[in-house]
Amino acid sequence: MIGKRLWPYLTGAAVVLAAVVVFLLVRPGQPDLVPVTPVTTGAPTIAGRLTMDQAGATATARVTISADRPVTLRALTIKVRDEAGAYHDFPAQANVGLTTAPQELVFNRDRLDPGVYTYYLAYRLDADWVSLPPWQSITIG
Repeated sequence: MIGKRLWPYLTGAAVVLAAVVVFLLVRPGQPDLVPVTPVTTGAPTIAGRLTMDQAGATATARVTISADRPVTLRALTIKVRDEAGAYHDFPAQANVGLTTAPQELVFNRDRLDPGVYTYYLAYRLDADWVSLPPWQSITIG
């Protein structure tokens, strides 16, 4: 008699145990983690914020700049073009070391004549200059 009364409970326990085992074996697990390693090949990613103003006899450009990894730029400058396309670049700074921490650099040049100018950041890592958008404009009165 006792065996007949336990049979439904034992059957229920076996079903629950089987369901738990199936759940543990079939359930979706955590995704495999993909190791993230620093990028060490290819061109660096350089990001910066650039402003330009003019006071007195000096035009000043300020850039806050960083890179995705430590890199030394052969040259860094602010390129400036007037409406006719003539060059009015700031003197380049040589061997500028960048890291992932933003740093501020200041460029100065002689005063610009009145007009509308487009300016942007440019760097040279190897032989060629690389221009970084955005191209901004300033009106000198």
